[in-house]
Amino acid sequence: MENQPTSKLVTVPTNTLDIIKLDDRFLADALALSNEANWNQVADDWAMMITAGEAVGFQDISGRLIASALTLPYGDQFGWISMVLVTQLRQKQGLATQLLNSCIQRLEDKHLVPLLDATPAGENVYRPLGFLPHFGFERWEHEAVENIFQTATQRNNKTGMLEKFDPSEIIEKDRKIFGGDRRTIIESLIERSSEFAAVAENNGGFLLGRDGRTATHIGPISANSPKTAIALLNHALTTLSGTVFIDACNHQNKFIVQLEKYGFRRQRPFLRMAKGYTKKLGQPEKMFAMAGPELG
Repeated sequence: MENQPTSKLVTVPTNTLDIIKLDDRFLADALALSNEANWNQVADDWAMMITAGEAVGFQDISGRLIASALTLPYGDQFGWISMVLVTQLRQKQGLATQLLNSCIQRLEDKHLVPLLDATPAGENVYRPLGFLPHFGFERWEHEAVENIFQTATQRNNKTGMLEKFDPSEIIEKDRKIFGGDRRTIIESLIERSSEFAAVAENNGGFLLGRDGRTATHIGPISANSPKTAIALLNHALTTLSGTVFIDACNHQNKFIVQLEKYGFRRQRPFLRMAKGYTKKLGQPEKMFAMAGPELG
């Protein structure tokens, strides 16, 4: 049986691959990458981000997308980096580093400060590149939110919430609280969370969200007080069922205590980081839940 061909994985050197720009033609492949990583994105998320920003990646010799990253310009000061993904068989070959450096360079060429939300493992990568920590948050999960409010009266109680609101007001509130203009993202979230989105009376805050592959994501939640943030949350929870994710800010203690009372459990931590930027980002005191690590 000598000289018989053997089956083995052929690894193509990364320096033979060119960074390509992604558009809607890559939606299926991009979704396959995030599914493989067990992330929560759906096709609408990828379409929203590709439309709002600039997505890049690598293809293998067969034309299959094997790595991705994207930037989202948030006004004239900041840019967001997210969706840095590499298919499992091509990890630890420098692909993610090349795409990350490309994203950083692209933002800095536009005089935008790169921002991102890092996992603990990612933090070790980003700190040597000059990214500085700002504040932390954690993903909280509940697998059956319909059980939180047991009675019909509780589930139908939407006191103090306005179900119709002016999108331009939400966009402006988000710009001030988040610290950057993410108009396209907020418009999309308003549309996708129409069944449970809410605005507090007296200019007190708002809650948005979106559907996901494994869970509904609630966020952003912005409010002037924990009481208002919890009221907004209650409004959403009385409408939803199934699994829900909330990326809650670590500094909002009263809000977190309420999540614990409702039976949410911690899933994983994140850290908001900015490259070479030490000033306060937005108004963290009014941030209760994030739109997600991919959106800020």
